[in-house]
Amino acid sequence: MVFPNLKPLYRSRHSSIKGSGRWGSLIGRRMSVACVGVLGCIGLMDLGSSAIFRIFQGFGVGASASFLGKLDIGFAPEVWLSVIGVTLGTLVIAISIAAQNIPKITELYMQDWCSLAYMWFLIFGGCHAVLTKSGVEAGASRISSVVLNLYGLLPIAILLAFPYVFYVLRAIQPTTVIERIYDHHLKQIRYLGRRRSRGSFQSPFYRNNYHRELLESLNQLENLLEYLSFKEPKLKIIQRLSQLLQIFIQIKPKVDPHFFEVGEAVHADVSFQTMIDQFPTLHHRATFYEQKVLRLFGNAYAQFLEEANFDLAALCGAELRRIGKVASSVEDASILDLVVVRFNTMMRFALKHGTNHNEARNLYNLIFHYRGFIEDLIRQGQQETAQNCFRYLRSYGNEAYALGERSPALYFIVDVFAAEMRSLLILVYEQNWPLEIQRQLLDELLQVDRPPQPDPFSAELKHLNSGVRTLQVSLALFYLDGDLPAFADRIIEDLLDDCRVLGKPLFLQTMREIGDRLRSAQPTFWEDTDRGNTNLYYTPHIQYLDEFNARLKDAADQIPSI
Repeated sequence: MVFPNLKPLYRSRHSSIKGSGRWGSLIGRRMSVACVGVLGCIGLMDLGSSAIFRIFQGFGVGASASFLGKLDIGFAPEVWLSVIGVTLGTLVIAISIAAQNIPKITELYMQDWCSLAYMWFLIFGGCHAVLTKSGVEAGASRISSVVLNLYGLLPIAILLAFPYVFYVLRAIQPTTVIERIYDHHLKQIRYLGRRRSRGSFQSPFYRNNYHRELLESLNQLENLLEYLSFKEPKLKIIQRLSQLLQIFIQIKPKVDPHFFEVGEAVHADVSFQTMIDQFPTLHHRATFYEQKVLRLFGNAYAQFLEEANFDLAALCGAELRRIGKVASSVEDASILDLVVVRFNTMMRFALKHGTNHNEARNLYNLIFHYRGFIEDLIRQGQQETAQNCFRYLRSYGNEAYALGERSPALYFIVDVFAAEMRSLLILVYEQNWPLEIQRQLLDELLQVDRPPQPDPFSAELKHLNSGVRTLQVSLALFYLDGDLPAFADRIIEDLLDDCRVLGKPLFLQTMREIGDRLRSAQPTFWEDTDRGNTNLYYTPHIQYLDEFNARLKDAADQIPSI
């Protein structure tokens, strides 16, 4: 199935496509071109066979001419009708079944050049047989046409019938449809970066039609996500959407600024119906295309959460990280902000899902990819955006801790937030960021899972998560190894706040248990997860634990007994 090549359409500012009839105009135009082309080819073949036959008669009349004159074409129209019936019947059944799972498959099929050419060939081949038979019955000398139809057109039609049916069956497979939509959309995006496209988008009519075709291709992919039930095509759609946006980000500096003017096509798109008040921002920041794709990512992520497709949901986070890395490499702050907002929105979806279902797996995977995105920002010098994202992690970590009373599975997620923040602090240290910024980020980590307050109406204390404290201690060991004892002391200072809740004896006992946990931790865990089997609580700096305990004991001895 070949999707329409709209490049010639876009080269003209005065396209004939109008409003909702654009598909009908395109299909009608393609059908007309295929009709005229096939009819012309058969006519030329008929004229050519007549000329060749006259030459043949000039050199060999007699037996051969007498033999050819006895050929009977009376059965040919029935055979042609049978071929047309079998082919069309098979196609109608195949397309009808495919239409139940693939939206607009009929429209896409009707634009296929191979399909149009072959069907017109069958129709005109049958008409040629009827006209030839009528001519022979009327006494006209149509021997060349009889030979052409019986030994040329009809065998070709029969031989191509089954390969063509197999071609269509393959073309309506979801993966094939996805690839065709992707290839067509990619051509449209690449055309934007070419010099000859500049200036064309000053025409509102031309620009709106281009926007409409881009948005409809994206909507087709979104519809496929909703209708298809198999994971493989869904995975391919997410990957293709990510690749399209990455390529668009790279060529965006070359695109005519008039292309980003928001018009009727964008206003009418379903994704922007709830963003009416944001249209001025879309126009000013030139981000309607990025907004569209990222909203599709958000919708897909929410859908995968509801369907319990953990691997596909994790793929959304992974692809979003790749998009953010490309945006960071081209230093496009507007797109980076959109990626950050989409990560935070997906985090909200995951928190809501985790709370309602007491399920931590989606959050576990998304936090991992969010941390990878922040690492890319740090390595590429995006300090301000990286710091903001670091604070967002702290905020979501605290929210997960508060929601832990309703969904205990989220208590582990608090540890995951702290572990990822620890990894980012280590990377910031390795990147030689200013110590003042490192201290600010460390204070953010120390605000995760603040010491709980006793419930005045209960003799029991609220949940005290020692996992976060374990991770903070492991970070202190890293700072001791990195010759930053002041940062280790800052962590100790924060740890001592727990004395107000636990009391000094229980606090020191808890710290000894944390030390034992760090000593026994191995680099890998004995079970596999979506992120591998890395042990969050492992530290390679265990040799500094005794020094840390000495510092902790000295600090604890200076506070009054509780």
